Amino acid sequence: MAGSRRIGLALSGGMLKAAAHVGVLAALHELGVEPQAVAGTSAGSFVAALYAHGCSPQEMQQLVRRFPGARLFDYGFPLARSALRLIHSRLTPWRHRLAPPLPGGLMRGRRLTRYFRDALAGRQAERPYYLVATDLLTGRPVVFSNDRDAQVRGLAHPVPDLALAVAGSCAVPGVLTPVELKPWLLVDGALRHYVPVDVLRQAGCSHIIAVNLYRLDPAWEPHTFVHVLARSFEILLQESIDNEVEGGDLFVLEPEVRHMTWVSFGELARCVSAGSDSVTRRQAELRRFLARPPVLHARPLVVSESRRQPPGRM
Repeated sequence: MAGSRRIGLALSGGMLKAAAHVGVLAALHELGVEPQAVAGTSAGSFVAALYAHGCSPQEMQQLVRRFPGARLFDYGFPLARSALRLIHSRLTPWRHRLAPPLPGGLMRGRRLTRYFRDALAGRQAERPYYLVATDLLTGRPVVFSNDRDAQVRGLAHPVPDLALAVAGSCAVPGVLTPVELKPWLLVDGALRHYVPVDVLRQAGCSHIIAVNLYRLDPAWEPHTFVHVLARSFEILLQESIDNEVEGGDLFVLEPEVRHMTWVSFGELARCVSAGSDSVTRRQAELRRFLARPPVLHARPLVVSESRRQPPGRM
C-alpha cells in the first residue's frame, strides 16, 4: 500500500555504545536528513527522548563529553539484600510481613534516573517518539509514546513519567534494579525489541533508518563455561536482531563499536565518531534509499495491556 513519505529513526540498545547514536544524528543533520519520528530501546531510548525533545546533535555531543561515568554508580549490594530478605521471610510470620521490596541489581539506578531527569528537564516534545521497555511481570514489550494516534490504536501508552520510562527501558536485568511504574515492572526493552523497528512501521513510517549496535564478534574464543553460556545468549540475540532488521523499508547502519564495554568511559568520543562515519561512508546509498517511493510495510506489535495491580504492590 502506497502512502506519504515519512522517515523514522530506530535506535538500538547498547549501553555506552549508544554514544554512536549521537554521531549518527550529527551526520544525518549534516546531510539535511531529519527523521519525523524516533524510537529507542534501552540506552537508545535516552538518545531518542533527547532528540524528540529538541536536543540538537551538538548539545548531545556536549552531554557525551560531560558524561559523569562511574559517578552514576549507586551500588545495590543485591546478594546481601537477597540474603536479608530470605532471613526476614523465614523468621517473620506471614501475616506480619510487609510488601516485599523490589529485588535489587548491582546498581540501584537512582542516580541514573536523576541524570535522565536533569538532562530532559524543561524540554517540550517536538516530534513523535516511542520508548520500548519490557514488562518483567508479563514478558511483553511496553511502548511509551507522546503520539496520541498510536495511543488510540493501542500501539503505545501515554508517558506517565519520561525519566522513569527511559530508566525502565535501560534497566538491564541483574545490573540495574527494575523500575516500578504501575501497573508495570520495567526492565530492558532489548529483551523484546533490540532494534525498535516495528513500532515505527505501525506508526506509518515508510522509510526507516535503523541503527544496530550489536553484532557477534567473529574473533570470539571460549575460555570458560561462562563464555560459552554468554555466547549462547548472544546467538539468540543476534537471531532476534536479524529478524527485526529485515525489509525493503529499512536502511540499516551498524557502527563499528565492538571495542566498547560497559565501562569504556574513555572511548565515548571514539564511539561518536564511529556513528558519524557509518553514515558518511554510505551517504550515497542513504540518499538513494530515501528517494524511493514510499511503501508501508507493517507487522503486528504486541504491547503490554493495562491490568490490575499485582499482589503486594499496592
